[in-house]
Amino acid sequence: MLTRFFALLITAVFFAASVYAQYPEKVVFDPKDSTGNTYLAVPPLSHHIKGVVVVLYNFYRPDNLVPETKLHNVACANDLLTVFVPMKELLYADTAAVNRVSTVLRHIAGKYKADTSKFVLAGYDYASNIALRYTELTQQFPAAYAIHPKAVFTVSGPVDLFGLWDWCQQVIRKQPNDGQVGDAGFIIDKMTREIGTPATRRERYQALTPFNSRDTAAGNERYLQRIPVRVYYDTDIAWLLKERRNSLYDTYIPDATELVSRLLLAGNTEAAFMVAQQPGKRINGSRYPEAFSIVDETECIQWIKHTLDIFDPVNWQPPYKLNKPKGWGTEHFEVPVDFAPEIRYKGVEDIRFAPGWGDSASAEHWSYAFLWWLKDKPVIDAPTLNSYLTAYYNGLVNRNIISRRIPAEKQVPTIVNIKKVKTAAGDADTYGGSIRMLNYMVQRPVELHCTIHVKHCEAQERTALFFEISPQPATHIIWQQMDQLWSSFRCN
Repeated sequence: MLTRFFALLITAVFFAASVYAQYPEKVVFDPKDSTGNTYLAVPPLSHHIKGVVVVLYNFYRPDNLVPETKLHNVACANDLLTVFVPMKELLYADTAAVNRVSTVLRHIAGKYKADTSKFVLAGYDYASNIALRYTELTQQFPAAYAIHPKAVFTVSGPVDLFGLWDWCQQVIRKQPNDGQVGDAGFIIDKMTREIGTPATRRERYQALTPFNSRDTAAGNERYLQRIPVRVYYDTDIAWLLKERRNSLYDTYIPDATELVSRLLLAGNTEAAFMVAQQPGKRINGSRYPEAFSIVDETECIQWIKHTLDIFDPVNWQPPYKLNKPKGWGTEHFEVPVDFAPEIRYKGVEDIRFAPGWGDSASAEHWSYAFLWWLKDKPVIDAPTLNSYLTAYYNGLVNRNIISRRIPAEKQVPTIVNIKKVKTAAGDADTYGGSIRMLNYMVQRPVELHCTIHVKHCEAQERTALFFEISPQPATHIIWQQMDQLWSSFRCN
C-alpha cells in the first residue's frame, strides 16, 4: 500500500458509518471472491433509478473514502444510483482493470435494471487514469463494450502515464517529503515490473495512457471529443509550497490543464478544469488537497443530470417561449409522467393552470393548458393520442382515488375521443375531441373538451403538442385565453 495512505487508518470509522450507513448496500459481483470483488451501492431514495454514477478508487477502504464526500447523498435525493468500486492496486487500464470495470458495469445494469445509456464514470486519485482510458476505449472500440459512459470526471488524479512516471522521478530526486517519496518509489517499481519503462516500452505506455501531454499529435484523448469531461483539483499552490515544498510542476495539474486545453481546441465545449471551491479535507478535519471533498457535490450532481438528460423540474429552463398569464399557475413534469408509463413519448410537460382550475365554484374549474415538448418527431395521430390520453387521465384519476379514498360506486371509466380536425393557422396538424372522466375533486363525472395543436421545431429537433382543456363550451372566454397562450409559443 502507498505510504501516504497509512495515515488513513487512524480516521474515525464510527463517524464514517454514521455518514453513509443510511443507504449502503455491499454487493458481491463475483461469488468466487466475496471479499475483494464487491462494490458499495447507494440507491436513490425514490427507488427510481434515472442514472448511475460509478466511482473507481484504489488503495482506500470505503469507510475512509466515502465519508469524505456527500456526492452519494445528493445523488440519492436526485434519483441517481452511486456505486463505489475498489480497483485494488490497479493503476492503469490494462486488461485486468478493463475487465473488472466491464464486469461491474454489467452487474450494476443487471441487478438494478439501470438504463445502460445513463452511466457516468468517475475516477478518484490514481483510478483517474482508468476512468478516462476506459471511457476512451468504449468510444474507440464501441462494439466491444456493453456500456458506454455518457460522461467522465476525475478527482485529484493523474491523467497522463508519461507524466506520472516523470512525477515519480522528480519526487525521488527532490525528496520534498517522505510520504511522496514512498509513493513514487512504489509506483516506479510497480510500473517497471508490469509494463516496463516509458523509454523501453513507449508503445505500451501510449496504449495505456489516456493522454500524453508530451506528444504534439492527437492521442487517445481524441476519443473523448464527444464526451463531457471534468477534472477536479485543489489549486492552492501556496499551501502546497508551504506544507509540502511542492511547486505547480510537482502536481498533476499541468497535464490536466493541457488535456482540457486540447479537448477544447478539438471542439469539445464540455471539457472543463474544475477548481475546488473549498480546500480538500479528510473527515477528521485535516487539510488534504487530494481529498474527494474538493468536489462541490450539488453542482456536480446537477452537471451529471444535465449530461444524462435527466429532467430537473426545479432548475429546468424552457428552451422555448410560452407565456404565463398573471394569476395562472405552472408545473413541469417529465414525459412520460410517472402515473402514465404507457406513454412512449420522451420530453417535458409544461402546464398552465387557469386561476380557478381547482375551485369547483369557478367558471374556470378544470380549465388549463399544457405543452408536451417532445424529442424528435414521434408518431402523432388520432389512435395514438386516444391511447396516450386514456393512459394519462386514467393514471391521474387512479392516483387521486387512492389519496382521496374515493369509493368504488363513485368511480367512472375514462373515455377519450380525439379526432383530426381542420388544421389551425400555424399548426402542422390539429386535433379535437373530448375526455370523459371522474372529477376527483368533487367526486362526480366531468366532460372535458380538448383541442390539440401540433408544431415541429426543426432546429431544436423537437415536436410541440399544445393541449387546451376545459369543460366550458367553445364560446367561453377561457378558450380565447388558451388560444392566446398558444399564439405566444415560439420554438426558440
